[in-house]
Amino acid sequence: MDTKKVCQSCKNDFLIEPEDFRFYEKIHVPLPTFCPECRLIRRLAYRESRNLYKDKCEKCGKDIISIFAEDSGLKAYCSSCWWGDGWEAADYGRKYDFSRSFFEQFHELQKIVPREATGQKNVENCQYSNGDVQCKNCMLTFDCVESINCYSCQVAIFSKDIIDSDSVLNADHTYELLGSNNIYNTKFAYFSNDCIDSAFLFNCLSCTRCFGCVNLRNKKNYIWNKPYTKENYDKEILKWDLGSYKNILRAKEKFMELYYETPRRFALIKNSTEVTGEDILNSKNCKNCFFTRNGVENCKYVFACGLLLKDSMDATFGGDRSEIFYETSGGIQSNHCFFGRASYSSHHLQYYDRVFNCSNLFGCVHLRNKQYCILNKQYTKEEYEKLIPKIIKQMNDLPYIDKKGREYKYGEFFPSELSLWAYNESWGNKYFPLKKEEALVRGFNWREDPERDYRITKKTADLPDHIKDVFDSILDETIECEHFGKDCNQSCTKVFKILPNELKFLRQMNLALPRLCPNCRHCERLNFTNNISKLWKRKCMKPGCSNEFETAISPDRKEIVYCKECYQAEFI
Repeated sequence: MDTKKVCQSCKNDFLIEPEDFRFYEKIHVPLPTFCPECRLIRRLAYRESRNLYKDKCEKCGKDIISIFAEDSGLKAYCSSCWWGDGWEAADYGRKYDFSRSFFEQFHELQKIVPREATGQKNVENCQYSNGDVQCKNCMLTFDCVESINCYSCQVAIFSKDIIDSDSVLNADHTYELLGSNNIYNTKFAYFSNDCIDSAFLFNCLSCTRCFGCVNLRNKKNYIWNKPYTKENYDKEILKWDLGSYKNILRAKEKFMELYYETPRRFALIKNSTEVTGEDILNSKNCKNCFFTRNGVENCKYVFACGLLLKDSMDATFGGDRSEIFYETSGGIQSNHCFFGRASYSSHHLQYYDRVFNCSNLFGCVHLRNKQYCILNKQYTKEEYEKLIPKIIKQMNDLPYIDKKGREYKYGEFFPSELSLWAYNESWGNKYFPLKKEEALVRGFNWREDPERDYRITKKTADLPDHIKDVFDSILDETIECEHFGKDCNQSCTKVFKILPNELKFLRQMNLALPRLCPNCRHCERLNFTNNISKLWKRKCMKPGCSNEFETAISPDRKEIVYCKECYQAEFI
């Protein structure tokens, strides 16, 4: 039987269903006191976004780029020093103080253990980037893997020569892509796969030489969803020269008109069974899951996970042969991990922060190759197993109470107000944007924009319309973002520069100069995503159909939404 509870945070009712009870009993944790959406926002508030700062390595003193602001009070090391043998996280271990809240003690440990300024691993010439693995010649890239010559991209995997493309796999010579795989020489494409020599696509598959198209399959030489001969396509496409910014705006406007007048399926779900959610691929038995990829099974309330994640709830950014995660943010090749962020090849962890090849930890930060530790202090197996029940009892008897009066006992993720990042620096603000006043009212922290020493030398209104009229002198200009001075909540940097490789790419691809800074362009792409935590019960909008479904497309959006059967009948 379902049990109704009231969320501590938003005060809305939420249900705990029978399968939830079974999961909580299996892993021996109490029932949650936050609703699923507030739990997700809380985890996202612990995930850094795209903010980068200039700093100095606390160990070697060299200038570095860091994901932590200089006044954050955190000790940041460059990657060489952090991965080196010159320090040991266990040296910061401390005895548990039963007179103080666990979360207070854990946060103090987070503040003193050295942190890697940017999580780069095996990269070459990847400046102003974070979270990249085995990448080369990249700039402003985040969480990219084995990619080359990329600029302003997030989660680009096995890709090269791409700009402003997010959540892409095997992309080559692309611009402004989102959620697309196996794409070549394509611009402005969203949730489309296996497409070549195209532009302005949504939910297209195996299309070549298509421009301004929605829901097409295995098509060639189409413009605005209409077929052309090769000769007529070549002639008509000249009218849409994307080297002109005016033409890009004109094409965007017409593309959005077609997008809204063309019915779309209630959910982007492919090769999956018994699933509910949005943007799900090759998954099974998943409920309320969003952006899952390849082998996610038996999961609930999962976001941005993939590669064989199994038997988990409330997990974000994890997978790669992992199982039994609960209230986690990040983790690969791990199991039985609860209430933590970033585990690597580890198991049986509770309350942890970025640990490697560890087991049986409670409240530990940045340990490597350790087991049976509490607050980074080493114990014997017998001492550890005796202490943990006492600490859990103490967490319940002496909970952390935040400034909004919310209680954090054992079983809760970290309090939002103790995040290492302000809300406007986190993924929380990316998907659940708030203004400063709203964030503070809800108990989040906020960081004011740092003072920047720059002088705007070019306004976007003064940029040449066509890329052919852009001279190399543009590389010396400090360009004002088009959102400058407007009510923008997209971590706008207010100004931006055109880099030499970027200019070369735009000329090669015949694309006009951008008018927005990279952060604003990234957030504009996300407008094509639906809600990432909530599903609405809706009816098919095809006249005469009464089918019902759950969808992440809220009723107040303009899309025409079809059930699976009506969509397939019309478009497949």
